[in-house]
Amino acid sequence: MFSILIILLMVFSRSTFCWLKESFKPVIYALIIAYLLDSAVSFFIRKLKVRRCQGILLACIILIAVIGFSIYKLVPQIVENINNIVYLVEGNVDIVQIVTDIKNKIDNHYIQIAADYILEASESVRNMINSALIVISSTLVRFVANIGSSTVAIITSFIISIYMLIEKEDILARGKRCIFAFFDEQSARKTIHVFSQANKIFKSFLNGKLLDSLIVGIICAIVFFIFKVPYALLMGTVIGVFNIIPYFGPIIGSVPVVMVSFFVNPPKALTALLIIIVVQQLDANFLDPRIVGGNVGESPFWIITSVTVGGNLFGLTGMILGVPVMVLIKTIIEESVDMRLIEKGIGDIEKDKLKVSTKKNKK
Repeated sequence: MFSILIILLMVFSRSTFCWLKESFKPVIYALIIAYLLDSAVSFFIRKLKVRRCQGILLACIILIAVIGFSIYKLVPQIVENINNIVYLVEGNVDIVQIVTDIKNKIDNHYIQIAADYILEASESVRNMINSALIVISSTLVRFVANIGSSTVAIITSFIISIYMLIEKEDILARGKRCIFAFFDEQSARKTIHVFSQANKIFKSFLNGKLLDSLIVGIICAIVFFIFKVPYALLMGTVIGVFNIIPYFGPIIGSVPVVMVSFFVNPPKALTALLIIIVVQQLDANFLDPRIVGGNVGESPFWIITSVTVGGNLFGLTGMILGVPVMVLIKTIIEESVDMRLIEKGIGDIEKDKLKVSTKKNKK
């Protein structure tokens, strides 16, 4: 198998892989949609006692209703917020005037020092702040543009995903037949076990993290609106999206929120920052441990390491999927180590010093 992989890497160039990825993009999107919807379908089958086709229909109706509501109510407001931010940036924000106003209005020693530093800073520092705002606005514009240009592909993927859900048992059965056909029985069973573990870990993490991030985003949007933070809906969405990234997400998401708030209404920047801190404390101490913590069950060391390495290797996707990939690899290695130590008759060696994960404790 290793030699076959080497040959494939030699035959297929990077451009070939990119071509294949673009060609199969609707199928890849369909697989992602079907994988995420399958949890909802299983939930409806288990709780509502309906047939699989009825569960698929119910999940699709709910998804379409949510998307329709978002397009009708939420997306126009978000696009308007983005247009306002772009207009703000293109209007050549007068940083000096803003900082001077803050200095005159707020009588605080540390704020006065920071204001004096910005005012005395070189032109390059002020240009750097303007550049950061331009990057934020252009990123938001590209995000909306990509959604519009990918509409046909998304609709096609949604249709394919429905058939994937309907033919789930057939697809899985064919996959298992292929594995048993090309591997010996022991290797085939090990391969199927790895896929089973991967499915359990990925589904638990993604379902928990998406639900947690949705709740955090809604809470932030509501509180931002109550305290009149500029562009409350867009800012809440930004916080919710970045919250999917463990540990670093809240920090990354807070930067554009605070910066935009500062240049629109400076006092609201502090309000936004305080709201983010309070909501993230609520999430870290109450929501995340109950929704995600039990599903991942790993220590902060492993999670932070996986997010860092995944981000360095694969960017944003690596930061999101780094945790479940790490949990899967760690689980497979631990199972292999336990088996080999038991075979040697020393299965309990150093076991009392191991930090047992939350997930294992719950079992």
